Amino acid sequence: MNREELRRLDEYRLNQAGELENAILDDFLTGEYSRGDFMRRATVLGLSATAIGAALGTMGYAAPARAATGAVKAGGRLKLGINPAPAKPMEPNLFADHGTLATGSINGEYLTRTNADLTLAPELAVSWKPNAKGSVWTYTLRKGVKFATGQEMKAADVVATYKRITNPKGAGAALSAFKGVLSPSGIKAVGDYTVVFTLEAATSSFPYLTSNTTYQSIILPAKYKDGTFTKTPQTTGAFNLVSYTPGVSAKFDRNPNWWGGKAPLDGIDVTYYTDESAAVAAVLSNQIDMMSQTSFSGGRAAFGNPNVQMFAVKGSPHREISMLTGSPAADPDLKSALVRQAIALTLDRPALVESLLGGFGTLGNDSPWASLYPSSDKTVPQRKQDLVLAKKLLAQAGYPKGFSVTLTLPKYYEEPQLAQILQASAKKIGIDIKLNIMTYTAVYAGTYTGGKTGKGSNPWLNSPMFITDYGHRAVPNVFLTSAFRTGGVWNAANYSNKAFDKAVDGYSAALTLSEQRKFAGIGQRILLKDTPVIIPYFFNWTQAASKKVKGFVPAAIGTQYLSKTSLG
Repeated sequence: MNREELRRLDEYRLNQAGELENAILDDFLTGEYSRGDFMRRATVLGLSATAIGAALGTMGYAAPARAATGAVKAGGRLKLGINPAPAKPMEPNLFADHGTLATGSINGEYLTRTNADLTLAPELAVSWKPNAKGSVWTYTLRKGVKFATGQEMKAADVVATYKRITNPKGAGAALSAFKGVLSPSGIKAVGDYTVVFTLEAATSSFPYLTSNTTYQSIILPAKYKDGTFTKTPQTTGAFNLVSYTPGVSAKFDRNPNWWGGKAPLDGIDVTYYTDESAAVAAVLSNQIDMMSQTSFSGGRAAFGNPNVQMFAVKGSPHREISMLTGSPAADPDLKSALVRQAIALTLDRPALVESLLGGFGTLGNDSPWASLYPSSDKTVPQRKQDLVLAKKLLAQAGYPKGFSVTLTLPKYYEEPQLAQILQASAKKIGIDIKLNIMTYTAVYAGTYTGGKTGKGSNPWLNSPMFITDYGHRAVPNVFLTSAFRTGGVWNAANYSNKAFDKAVDGYSAALTLSEQRKFAGIGQRILLKDTPVIIPYFFNWTQAASKKVKGFVPAAIGTQYLSKTSLG
């Protein structure tokens, strides 16, 4: 044990640390946390680099390695293919698809940034600190940051941004993260460089919600006007958006006043693709330097190609097969949990991971708690294919000869193949699944208000069965509150279970990893019993690129952070 490190740690705990910080340090020093688990929780709770280093040293671990800072070739413009093109307006508050988030993240920045290992890093905030219950979070902002307009970013801008994205009348997609957690009245500035978030419910992982995984939370000037994002450069990032043609292209030039210094690239030229095969052909023929995402199902020619490098990162992106459990739009045949369990039992999940993902993924267990999350309860049994049990459950539910139902889905990456496999699997127990494949734009049209009534026209939230795509989140909170909690804005199953809601509340407020695992285990087992959705797998985020692309670090959510990228 290093005495100097111990002295520094004791000094921090006595003079600076609060109840939450001391609790996590106690858990680490008594062996409850691994080094990785400690690093994740420590960065979320805002422990300083000095405190983290001292704690690691006390336990005999090396301090976190600093990123290499070798010579970088400057100049050149990166040709980026984004597929599919934005399906929603290029308005940060309304971002809800890959095209919009990939585009906006090139010039937009966030208070915090989630790293590939699920640790958090400062971006426009330099530090954050919770109260003892995790219900009030105080952020200190970076000084000297300027918007592209020339004005300095201050607390008033952050407050205005967060009031905009948490406004319940704004119909913004960020409500998926903040509904029931943060409301406009809980956001206040204290001076020019401090923002205090007073939460509606204690949330021990709140700083993740202020990171790039809540991709609508790009910080904008307080005087920002809706509809001007693509018309006037007014973000804080390393690049400025200087032109945008919907469905065709976008152009970004280097921001000469970026707080992080001079970005290596002169700019980025974006081409939008509606067909993945066209984007794959473009990267293979050097028409573009990188794709924003490359699936194994549609981009097999790029995987293993000696002339292409594949950027990959593990994450929690997944497909959700929802089954409406109530509302006039529901199919009465799906109302029984036994029926839904039976359908889930028909799938051979390991085969799906191999055939559809090429092994670039992990098994799903019909809950959003991916094995990637340290808080997941790994003792919950994995659901496996069992056709005998599936037929038995179907008979118990009163359907010995099966029934017919329609599954709606977008023509999007491997989802049609997944639908066909589910169709063939369900047929083995007598269920006839008819496929209704629509365009990506059509299935997600309209607004999302939660609580199905059967009166809406949105196919996603009003179909008896539906396959939707979910992007990565650093913690499952957004999935839990938006897609599973009663009245969630993305609750496509119209699922409601008071015991599950209570488990979600306990999980969100839990201050220690052991508490989180306890509530996660309760929630995971409830979902296996009720089976409102099937989550067959989680997949890694992969992006094909030319070998001359250097310094790019992919994000599992799909944001394109290019500030340190260069062309070698």
